[in-house]
Amino acid sequence: MNVPNQITLARLILSGVLFLVLESIGNGGYGSAWYLAFALYFLTAGTDWLDGFLARRWGQVTALGRIIDPLADKIVISGVLVLTLTYDETSALVPSWLVLLVIAREFLVSGLRAFLEGQGHSFAAGWSGKSKFLLQAIYCGAVIFYPGDRFGWVHATAIASMWGTAILTVASACIYVGRAVRLLRSSGA
Repeated sequence: MNVPNQITLARLILSGVLFLVLESIGNGGYGSAWYLAFALYFLTAGTDWLDGFLARRWGQVTALGRIIDPLADKIVISGVLVLTLTYDETSALVPSWLVLLVIAREFLVSGLRAFLEGQGHSFAAGWSGKSKFLLQAIYCGAVIFYPGDRFGWVHATAIASMWGTAILTVASACIYVGRAVRLLRSSGA
């Protein structure tokens, strides 16, 4: 297994540790526990670019990497949203409709990717998916950081990125569906 794929697997393991920390915080968690969760989240989400960068730079792009990298992204974002939805400290920043929207989009795009790549089409992440992930990462980071320090700018960042996440989640789903339709039409399927 090459280094970029090892980094991605490390991100998956770190996301599990992050979820355990978030689960242990529960309602009424202390500020320092939220800081630990934020540090783990920052490391997990913040290294997303590293595995892809190294894979492209070193010519080590693999089929496994093309599957587990977006999977790691989906797991960390979905896990953070589901867990923070249930806590008193963060539930006002994480509406259930947004969690469902994000997860539904991920199922849709993953299903399209699996189907199309099974048909021999390349269906790699595009700019809309990468932009969506970046905004979701900012949003989740603000949600995790907020209970530790209830700064107004963190709250404002969470609210603004929440709406941006909603818009980009829908927009990127539409873009991916459009790409899928064009690929299927061009192949006569």
